[in-house]
Formats: sequence, C-alpha cells, structure tokens
Amino acid sequence: MVGKVLLLAAAGAGYVLGARAGRERYEQISSSVSRLWGNPKVQSRVVDLEDKAGDLARQAGSVAQEKVGAAAGSVASTVKDKVSGSGSNGSSAGDSPLGDQHHTRMPTD
Repeated sequence: MVGKVLLLAAAGAGYVLGARAGRERYEQISSSVSRLWGNPKVQSRVVDLEDKAGDLARQAGSVAQEKVGAAAGSVASTVKDKVSGSGSNGSSAGDSPLGDQHHTRMPTD
C-alpha cells in the first residue's frame, strides 16, 4: 500500500514539474537532440559502431557453429562406437544394447 502511495506521489510530482516546464522546454530539448543526432560526426560514429556490432555478431556465430559442429561430431562418433560395439560382443536378446555399460557420459568442452 505504501508503495502505491509513493508511486502516485512521484507520478503527481513529475506531472506538475513537467507541466511547469511546458511545451516550450520540451521543444527545446527535442530540437537539441535532433541536431545532435543529425550531426555528421555522430552519424559516422553510429555507422562505425553498427559495422563493428555486425562483425562481432558474425564472429560469435562462427564460433558457435564450430562448437556445435564439433559437439555433434563427438556425439555421433560416440553413438556409432556404442552401437557397433554392441553387435559384436555376443550379447543375448535380453541384454542391454550397450553391453555392460549402463551409464553414458556427455561430451564436455
């Protein structure tokens, strides 16, 4: 209940202060921001940062793809080894298809 009262009081104070500053001050702030954003130096920096972010995202994607591929290859190899090993060990129909191994380990990094 106290939190709601504080929220309403803060909202009321913000409204009163904002109304006092008025539309004129809002327009001043808005035009200053627009001029800053339209500055060629700022736009040049924005383009540079966008390019850098794209490069970093591509690098991260490549690294992730390599790690996933390596993990998938490791898992596939392990499964092939387990499956091919179970047919040649002479196990009966009631035995586990993995022979004596009842626990498997997940590949780690």
